[in-house]
Amino acid sequence: MSVPAAPALRVLALDPMSRGFGFAVLEGQTTLVDWGIRNAANDKPRALLRKIKDLIGLYHPDVIVIEDCRHDRSRRRQRVRAVIAQVAALATPETEVLLIPAAVVRSLFGRNGVITKHQIATRVSQHFSELAHRLPPARKPWMPEDARFAIFDAVAFGLTYYLLDDTDQLAGRKSSGHAA
Repeated sequence: MSVPAAPALRVLALDPMSRGFGFAVLEGQTTLVDWGIRNAANDKPRALLRKIKDLIGLYHPDVIVIEDCRHDRSRRRQRVRAVIAQVAALATPETEVLLIPAAVVRSLFGRNGVITKHQIATRVSQHFSELAHRLPPARKPWMPEDARFAIFDAVAFGLTYYLLDDTDQLAGRKSSGHAA
């Protein structure tokens, strides 16, 4: 008799931006449960946090993954930094909050020659074919970033959680549920 494999941890990956946030819910490296963008361009930060809390209540993630914007090279605006710092307080006691610098995500994907944000999004859409129709076109230097990139960024952060050895590259990045 074979023993069934333990279910993969459910990860809620978030990518806050000035207009709202992108999210992805993953169960292992191969199962994308849900994804999308929540618009909050005209909302107060409290409303944005309420939308994040609703997702936590809906999906009951084991882990919440979000960018560590304390990194020197982070270009996040102050409003987004404040939201990221408050996400840890929304987590339940059973939920781990993991902060990953964007540089770690780029480094992981860069091992395979994937360097630009569009290349990472393309690789993510190849891995999860259900996202292929959401892939934005390559951005020209004068164009603003397409909001759909937030979905691909969130998925990339989620995949990074599964692909990295958290004792080596993510040491010191775990949060205990308090603001980062």
